[in-house]
Amino acid sequence: MRRLSLALAAALAGGVLIWMAVPAAAGPIVDPSTLQPPPPNAVCRADGRQVICDTFVDENIVNEPILDFDLPCGTIYETSHYHGAGIRWYVDGLVVKRQVVADFEGSWSLSPTGAEPTVTISGNWSFWTFWSVPGDDSTATETHHGSDFKVSAPGFGVIAHGAGLSYPDGTHRGVARFIEDPQVAAALCEALTA
Repeated sequence: MRRLSLALAAALAGGVLIWMAVPAAAGPIVDPSTLQPPPPNAVCRADGRQVICDTFVDENIVNEPILDFDLPCGTIYETSHYHGAGIRWYVDGLVVKRQVVADFEGSWSLSPTGAEPTVTISGNWSFWTFWSVPGDDSTATETHHGSDFKVSAPGFGVIAHGAGLSYPDGTHRGVARFIEDPQVAAALCEALTA
């Protein structure tokens, strides 16, 4: 009989611990449209005075011109897929911080149809955003970690690469071989016209 009561007591104690943990892990659902700014594709839950949202963004680009820069050899057209998964924290309905893990992959071409020759583009990074004034996007600052982008091609290796740590003040620690560098632009043109 004593063994049965010990087993029953252990089972009850385990059940109570599980019951106590569930409310802490999953607060009531909050409508994302009530938050400033509203998070994309979000499931939000109340957690005391704050709201925590799980979010994601998926973007697909097909043969779109990159207007940020032109190469000496012409306009670059991009085909790519981006996925970012994030968590946002809101206090009194206003965003205060966010953490995102992102990756993208695709290709660049000088052809508006994406025809070869092409180079491969990719990136895998994470970033933190902090709002000095909650909810006001103009006060947001970001710190990036990881490989923001890489451009490579068979026979050419890595042509351009931005990786490391980028701070809100614009400083960067790590690899910085950007396309604005004339030597990198020349190597990219060579790969895209080979």
